[in-house]
Amino acid sequence: MAMIPSPEQATKRLAQILRRGSVNLGGGPGIERLMLMLTRSCELRCGYCLVQKEEDAQSLSVEDARRGIDLLMRSDRPCLELQFFGGEPTRAWSVLHDAIVYTANHPSRRGRSLEILVTTNGVGMTAERVAFLADYPVMILFSLDGDAGTHKRFRAAHLLSDAAAYENIDRCLTLLMGSDLAWFMNAVLPPADADGCMARYRWARSQGVPRFQLNYAVGMRWSQDAMDRYVEGLLEVLRHHHDDDGGMKLFNWRSDCEPVMLSDDLIVDVDGTVYHDGAIFLERRFPALKQTYLRGHLDDLNAFDPLRWPLAKLYDVMVETYPEGSDERGIVLDNCRFGAQVDLAILALARELGRS
Repeated sequence: MAMIPSPEQATKRLAQILRRGSVNLGGGPGIERLMLMLTRSCELRCGYCLVQKEEDAQSLSVEDARRGIDLLMRSDRPCLELQFFGGEPTRAWSVLHDAIVYTANHPSRRGRSLEILVTTNGVGMTAERVAFLADYPVMILFSLDGDAGTHKRFRAAHLLSDAAAYENIDRCLTLLMGSDLAWFMNAVLPPADADGCMARYRWARSQGVPRFQLNYAVGMRWSQDAMDRYVEGLLEVLRHHHDDDGGMKLFNWRSDCEPVMLSDDLIVDVDGTVYHDGAIFLERRFPALKQTYLRGHLDDLNAFDPLRWPLAKLYDVMVETYPEGSDERGIVLDNCRFGAQVDLAILALARELGRS
């Protein structure tokens, strides 16, 4: 029976992961990805989100969104992925709309495989928007933690009441369930809910969610006990899904995006600056990464493929950004080891069940 890996085993696995090269969020070497940070405005203030939310800050312009897409299209890779991020991307709907049309019809696409990923909390989704997105190669990453109680606990409303926010979220779920638009539910567990894997999974199953993914919150302090309880719960979910998938696709069987702390995606910020994406999604807890993860500005960049660092360099830069003994460095090291523990546990279970 697959067991929870020890810290020593996880440390050894992390060294192996660092030697393999790019994480590329689970994609193979033929895939290139870019994220566009459309806005810092958001209807929610999720407790585990470390993006600096600002309602009055600038949003990414249509022109800079197009320039970012142009940069991605200069890649030589045969498969391309573009992800819209925030804030809440649908709050910059005119930019999102233009960018999707521009990307799908870009002359430099040259018939290459293309996936457009829209990350959304669902609050601003409407039937008209779902219908538009369904006409393009779009996948919705629906950031959703479960029922109204879970939402209120971890995803506090900001621009409207908790009840109104969840009413809109529930409406979005209904719209997606009744559409041809590809989507999946992404549930994030903070350390305070380390035991919540099975509850989130069962809720998703009860709603008929077609694709599901569990994640642990990065950039937060996880004790070893909390890590172990999360992994134990994740393994329970995986075993249940293996025995009875109920027609649901569970993305956690693909463990090659670990450790998530070292995501190697590139992101265009609202001002046109390009970073490795940890500089943005960790910025409230790790602000110094805005300097060490800087890759340039759209004004100065002409080629995409050379911008992505190897995984080992990402790790070294992230670790060395903060001094030895600092709380920040400790969180980086623990989160990376946590990701390796998750990866190792999933691989061991997959072998045990004959899935590898």
